[in-house]
Amino acid sequence: MESRRFLFQLLFASAFCALGIGILYRFPAMASGIALAWQSLGFFTGFSLLMYASARRVAKSEKKERYISLILAFSGLKMLCSFLLIAVYAKTAEPDSRLFALPFFGIYLVFTIFESAFMIRIGKR
Repeated sequence: MESRRFLFQLLFASAFCALGIGILYRFPAMASGIALAWQSLGFFTGFSLLMYASARRVAKSEKKERYISLILAFSGLKMLCSFLLIAVYAKTAEPDSRLFALPFFGIYLVFTIFESAFMIRIGKR
């Protein structure tokens, strides 16, 4: 996957999530988690950039098991960081309702699908 295509798709996924954040936070019940939504969007965008750069480098290796190990490591790290992000936000911001996490999970889902697609394309090389 070429860098230009990746960056365009990353921009599209980020814009899609930003639009979703803008729409969801028009509802008062969701307003308590707007900071978490923007933080998670920034986190997942940066994480995708790091993942792409690492995957391109490792995919050129002759040992394909390194690529699989990289995918597993990034998946575990992403889950751990996601858990910590929600836990720290819930502890520090003390949101009004538990609905604050719904947009986070939507963003997580969009970026998981996006990352899976580009990791498969890179791995096929």
